Parts: sequence; C-alpha cells; structure tokens
Amino acid sequence: MNPTQKPDPTPGALADLTPADILRCAARYLELRGWTQGVPYELAEHPAFPPACPLGAITVAIYGYPAAIDGHSDDIAATLRDTTIRVLADFLRQDGHVPEPDAIRCADTQIVADWNDDPWRTAAQVTDILRATADEWDWTHATEDDFETYADACVWAEKNPTREGFLAWRAGQ
Repeated sequence: MNPTQKPDPTPGALADLTPADILRCAARYLELRGWTQGVPYELAEHPAFPPACPLGAITVAIYGYPAAIDGHSDDIAATLRDTTIRVLADFLRQDGHVPEPDAIRCADTQIVADWNDDPWRTAAQVTDILRATADEWDWTHATEDDFETYADACVWAEKNPTREGFLAWRAGQ
C-alpha cells in the first residue's frame, strides 16, 4: 500500500466487536428498520437500510449495508458474521427453540432462518432472543478481570453482585 493511501479502517474496528455486540446491534436494527420473514431483506421498501430477518440484521450490523447472507469469504467481517450466526443457532438449540432433529442436521443459517420464519413468531420474540443470546455470550465469556471489576463497582455502590447487574454493567462498557 502506498504510504499516502488511507488504510481500510473496517478490520480494526471489527476486531474489538464480539458476537454479543453484533447481536445487540442487530436487535436494535430490527426495532428501527423493521423485521421480515421468508426473505433476508425487503429491498423494495428501503434499499439502503431495509427491513430484515435476523440473518440480514446481523449482516447489516457487521458490513453496514445489506450484503449477501451466505457470502463465502475469509475476511474478518465474514468470520465475525459466521461466528455470530453460530452463537445464535447454538442458543436456539440449547434453549429448545428448534426441534432436536433439525438442530442436528441443519446448517446454522438454516436453523436461524427456520426459527425466524415460524408463522407464530413475532418481532418482539426475535429481538428478545437476540438480546438473550448476547447476554448469555457476555456471561459465559467474561474474564476474571471483568468479574473483579464489577464486584469492586458493587462494593463502592454498596449493593450485592448479581448476574443481571453484571450483564447491565457489561453492556454499558
């Protein structure tokens, strides 16, 4: 790269994001732009930031535009997308949101798509699951330093540490 060219800032910006961050952004995107079933995006309505399914919202949260859901690439963004979708599919499997036979033989994207496309599914259920998955990620991937810092904050605030308190504290970081 020529020294006068500006480097692409995306890889560095994505390096600090976790699947929990992306899932919370995807939930907010769905609240602001709308939710769909059966298709990743409703491009006819608003092509730049269309209503989306959870897979589409995750993709927009990472790329910043409605990119292909099943794009196969080795870049940081694609890896983060695939990891986030796997985390969501695993949460759906573990919490019994998908039938067991489907959970074993289906790809992660298919599990999420099938769950989303259930005719009884609502937008509120989708955003709630995205946030619950993000909370579970934060809880299971917290470091000892995170817990110690939170516990110290509780001592100063004269309150007892709780899982919910930790998750609220972590989301605010």
